[in-house]
Amino acid sequence: MHYSIFFSLALFFTVLLSGCAIRPKPIGVDERLASMMNDQAEMYGKQEPITQPLTFYDALARALKYNFENRLAMMEAVLQDTQLEVATLNMLPRLTASAGYLGRNNELASSSLSVLTHQQSLEPSTSQDVHRGVADLTFTWNILDFGVSYYQAQQQADRILIAQERRRKVINNLVKEILTAYWSANIADHLLPKIEPVLAQAQQALVLSKTIEKDRLQPVLDILEYQRSLLRTIDQLKKLKADLSIAKPKLASLINAPMHSNLVLARQDETPEPPQLKASTLELENLGLFLRPELREEMYQERISRVEAWKEILKVMPGLTIPLSLNWDSNSFLVHQMWMEAGARTTFNIINLIAAPKIWKSAETQIDVAIARRRALSVAALVQINIAYQQYIKALDSYQSANDLNKINDSIFKVITDTTENDTGSELERIHAATAALASQLEREQSLADIYGALGTIYASIGLDPAVGAFEHITVRALAVQLEKTIGRWYAGELPKLPQVPKLATVAKPPKKTALPTAKQAAK
Repeated sequence: MHYSIFFSLALFFTVLLSGCAIRPKPIGVDERLASMMNDQAEMYGKQEPITQPLTFYDALARALKYNFENRLAMMEAVLQDTQLEVATLNMLPRLTASAGYLGRNNELASSSLSVLTHQQSLEPSTSQDVHRGVADLTFTWNILDFGVSYYQAQQQADRILIAQERRRKVINNLVKEILTAYWSANIADHLLPKIEPVLAQAQQALVLSKTIEKDRLQPVLDILEYQRSLLRTIDQLKKLKADLSIAKPKLASLINAPMHSNLVLARQDETPEPPQLKASTLELENLGLFLRPELREEMYQERISRVEAWKEILKVMPGLTIPLSLNWDSNSFLVHQMWMEAGARTTFNIINLIAAPKIWKSAETQIDVAIARRRALSVAALVQINIAYQQYIKALDSYQSANDLNKINDSIFKVITDTTENDTGSELERIHAATAALASQLEREQSLADIYGALGTIYASIGLDPAVGAFEHITVRALAVQLEKTIGRWYAGELPKLPQVPKLATVAKPPKKTALPTAKQAAK
């Protein structure tokens, strides 16, 4: 009888599990299509439309508000904040309520046996109903769990600050990328229309020079040197055209505008003079070591590692659990169907005590690794700052040379245009002068863009914040005005100052490490 029941139950569960087997289920075509259309609608939705020509500050404001990488960093910070709330709730005692029904197919009866005569001394009896309901409300507080949860909440609070520093890093990179992309797009906006006609004239001049070479109208060496110069100019124009053609799509991606949107940039009456960086490399280095998001993040990681060490030490300690419960049982044999219980229980894991020295050694090693990682990042930050500064100096020098060359080529083109006669050789010379003038103008504008790009790299390597406070709920124009004031001060050389550092050149002593107890001290 019992075997048939067990066999029937085994067969039933086998059929049930086979019916519940999970198999891979690819996403259907309709679902993928719906997801694609929804993503396309949401990517560029819920943002202010572009209704006027973009200034650099407008572009940067739109990037800070709508760039998805920045949005993702902000959402990760919010996620860490909600996890802190969960970690804080874990410090509270446990309060659980349960209720249920218990039943059996026969009575719970028992009899007693004499330990002297081994004879039955009491006829079978029961003190429990066959069917009964039970319920309880239990309050439990474990002091060890409270301490561990407290340290976990401290660590989670530091993870919120780490998420904020990572978002600062995203914003720093956006400033750098927008500086480069906007000025490249600005160059493309007013110089691309000039490239096509000059490029066509240069190619026509090349064909004409080959005809002259064939007819021996000029010395062969002169015409070959001219063709070589012309081919280099044509190649330079093509490369510049290709580089400028991708400037606007790159800018559109940074400000989260549709790739094929026709961005109209604000035109300037004249090309601005490049900003002059007045800070020395020593000042930039100290600012970078103080403001750099990665270094701040590693300081929080070090704090997390220190708290982790104390948390591991706490786990070795004895645990004290204090339960308090209110119980109810419908059993009719009970004199009191509702009662309260209270108690205290301590536990001590001896294996943890044996493993404690290795646990503490591992915790101390994590702290040392965090400190070493921060110092390695500090060295890398100093290298980046100095390289960015040298790139800025190089870009300034290139701009001055390109500016002087552009003036000379413009003058040459004007003289040739005014003085040459309308013959074949003079026409070739005029086209060559026009091509060289445009190429030098492009080189000058590109050098100016390189200066702004180098400045952006310096600002990012230092960790300067262009926007202070929450800016998610203000308009693009209001944010652009705030950015213009802040970055305008940077352009004027007014970088943030370190808070009351008497000697920037002296190296500050590292903070004293919180000593962890040894295994013998903890055992005592």
